[in-house]
Amino acid sequence: MPQTKLNPIIIKKIRTKTGLAESTIRQQISILRADFPSCTINAVAQLFARQKGFSVMQKLSRDDKLSLPNNEVMKSKVKIEKKKTIKKEKIIEIVSFETDNYFIKGHINEINRAYSKGCFTSTYILARKIIENMILDLLIAKYPEKTKENISLYYDISHNRTKDFSLLLKNLLEKKDDFGIEKSKVIERFYQRAKNFKDDANDKTHSWYHLVESKSEIDELKIQAMIELIKKIKE
Repeated sequence: MPQTKLNPIIIKKIRTKTGLAESTIRQQISILRADFPSCTINAVAQLFARQKGFSVMQKLSRDDKLSLPNNEVMKSKVKIEKKKTIKKEKIIEIVSFETDNYFIKGHINEINRAYSKGCFTSTYILARKIIENMILDLLIAKYPEKTKENISLYYDISHNRTKDFSLLLKNLLEKKDDFGIEKSKVIERFYQRAKNFKDDANDKTHSWYHLVESKSEIDELKIQAMIELIKKIKE
């Protein structure tokens, strides 16, 4: 005679996996059992579990397993939910910058994703935004907003906005001696790299006719090298 008592360990596992109440589980197994009268109650619990996308086979006794229907019957009677395989997104990291700042981190993640997906014009424009704002942060850190002279290095007071990339870069170069002999050389090196990038980035940002169509155009920028120079200046 088929077994009539549900294994409490099986019930516990089903509850954990489904979040259903024990009374609901028992009721649904009882309903399902009408389709499989020759199965033990625990074997029916296995069929129920398969409907939910998991198994309790390890908790069945030998008699329970022997009472299970063959594969063909199971295919026709039991709908098994297949788990979707989530393909992990492959991200190429062209920019690395450790920070706890939510917004900076967001830009770094986005430029890496844009590059990985082949969105090279977007990558170029994001690179300009990141480098420009890093120069701005550098100037503000060195020249706090305590005097009008300091503020004028990075802020256009008359138009109530941050100064353009070209002016931020120019002001950083002109103030290089304030950073010391060694860092002034780093600023000169950074200026040469950033100047060429800035001129081209303006075209990419403000014209329909400048598309970045190959990854080599991004690679040639050496964005990470510019970031490393900025980090050296900030030390």
